[in-house]
Amino acid sequence: MKVNSRLLRLGGCLWCALAAMTAAAEGGVDDLFVPEQIIVELVPGNDVAEINADYGTSVLESIDLLNLYLLKLPDGADEDEFEALLGDDERIEDVELNFHSEAAEGQTESFYLRVDPESYSSQYTPDTIGLDPAHEISRGAGIRVALLDTGADTGHEILVGHIVPESYNLIDKTADVSDIGNDLDDDGDGLVDEMVGHGTFMAGLAAMTAPEADLLILKVLDSDGIGNSFQIASGIYYAVEHGADVINLSLALGTKRQILKDAISYAYDAGIVVVAAAGNLGQDEPVRYPAAHPDVIGVASTDAEDCKSDFSNFGTHISLCAPGSDIVSTIPDNEYALWQGTSMATALVSGAAALLKSAEPGSTPDEVSDVLRDTAWDLDPKNPGYHGLLGAGRLDVAAALGVGGLAGDVNGDGIVNIDDVFAVLDEWGDCPSPPADCPADLDSSDVVDINDLFAVLANWH
Repeated sequence: MKVNSRLLRLGGCLWCALAAMTAAAEGGVDDLFVPEQIIVELVPGNDVAEINADYGTSVLESIDLLNLYLLKLPDGADEDEFEALLGDDERIEDVELNFHSEAAEGQTESFYLRVDPESYSSQYTPDTIGLDPAHEISRGAGIRVALLDTGADTGHEILVGHIVPESYNLIDKTADVSDIGNDLDDDGDGLVDEMVGHGTFMAGLAAMTAPEADLLILKVLDSDGIGNSFQIASGIYYAVEHGADVINLSLALGTKRQILKDAISYAYDAGIVVVAAAGNLGQDEPVRYPAAHPDVIGVASTDAEDCKSDFSNFGTHISLCAPGSDIVSTIPDNEYALWQGTSMATALVSGAAALLKSAEPGSTPDEVSDVLRDTAWDLDPKNPGYHGLLGAGRLDVAAALGVGGLAGDVNGDGIVNIDDVFAVLDEWGDCPSPPADCPADLDSSDVVDINDLFAVLANWH
């Protein structure tokens, strides 16, 4: 039975849970390739027309800059045998099948719940990652964030004025990047258009985090959230050639693909920060790509209490975490929704990277990654079973930009606890005049008193 997911999204949280379990039970697209397609990289100086003549193949798409071609195999060809055959041809540098990829929520977190517009600005996320103080320093001006996803609702009130005209649909090869469905169950999982809105959701989070950044929308996933490695690699190269400073990949593959590895390395060498989702299977093995690529900031998800989200993958390959549970953002038709997943956490980190790049235009991908990691909020106290498996901690944008600081953290050790209570008691009374060195005066009243003690207790962490 096919289920129209857009109807289910009108329901409540029970539907969200049931839909998530259904999608998980039916599995994703790991280790599945596009039938009768193969990717080849030619040794420079060779002609793809000769390859086609010798093997009966034909060109479907190409990335001429890098001698990369997506070839159609002869009808009925065995893909594995063809891969081995072409791999022995000295004119071919590399060959691989065209594997599927999917939105990180494609296996488990497939459904959202519509909410009122006010929930977008009142959610916990901005306060948790310190957006308000961060925006005093940077709002992402002059930075272009490329979002490789299902497209976006370019007319949404939050996104109008943010999306650049170079945005492109790499599936249909048009300028139409609309985040809409086709009323078909393209991936055969019994659900129709289950990922419509995914790209719009990520765009809304990028716009919230970096409100003056430009968004380059690149549609590489269909309305079921499915794409393939050639499309995604093409999107990465397109983003590089069209001025991206940050590339957001809220998607995942179950296996490492050379074409994506090369594309990410190309972006990295061009000075572009690449951010990718860890995946939503609640496991550490097998790792998901491209999040596990060494040149990528791999992002896991936490909740409002700074605990690892139940669904979030984890592992030693994770760079850092960001809020991904119960997140509110934009969906098509000028609406808003509550959703969750490592995709959401990834979009927040991409926005944070845009803020850093805007504040320090010459910063390299490694420098951006190092700052985000060095200033991340320590998650170990709340996640004792995941030491070393959640990266450097949870994203703290204010700290990354050198502003703010944790409310109630009198001694500056990154945690609010009994030591801060003692620090308040040690400084009890009037501050020196002028009050240049009075860190326990948390309310700037020039007096350390009961109000400052309450501030410590209110922010106990």
